[in-house]
Amino acid sequence: MDDQQLWDLGFTRLEALNSCFPQETKSALAELLARYCQTKEALAAVIAEIDASSICRQCGGQCCLNGKYRINVFDTLGFITREILPSVNFTQKPLCPYGSHDGCSMEPCLRPADCILFICDALDEKTSPDSRAILAAGEQGLRNCTLQASRLTGEPLGTPLLLWAEKQRFINQKK
Repeated sequence: MDDQQLWDLGFTRLEALNSCFPQETKSALAELLARYCQTKEALAAVIAEIDASSICRQCGGQCCLNGKYRINVFDTLGFITREILPSVNFTQKPLCPYGSHDGCSMEPCLRPADCILFICDALDEKTSPDSRAILAAGEQGLRNCTLQASRLTGEPLGTPLLLWAEKQRFINQKK
């Protein structure tokens, strides 16, 4: 099974799983996803303040290479609950399948948490101590949201979607 098939399988299985959750679980997940997305937007804003776009443009987005495992199950659940089918292209290796030569195709609140949290050396040099504290608190907030959602659903939502889909495929083959 190739990456596109795993993506499709994971997305479909996650949609089915989400539809089976009781309304109480869906409501709690919606609150966690809202907080998760707001935190990602706030972290992206902190980085934008240090002119990340020009730093990233000069670098050429080296951090965006080979990013197929960056989107996790909880990130994907954000797309599903908003009824968004993201565009993915696994043929553009080593470029991230969730972006293009122009950058990420996702708005900051829907980007993988790993992408939002990554701070390269060039960005780190321009980050103030206050901004570092905000970033650290935000990272902890994202991790807490994912952990709470995982407990709520009984699923490891911090797992990369492609790995989760592969495990789901393996479990179904055993049945």
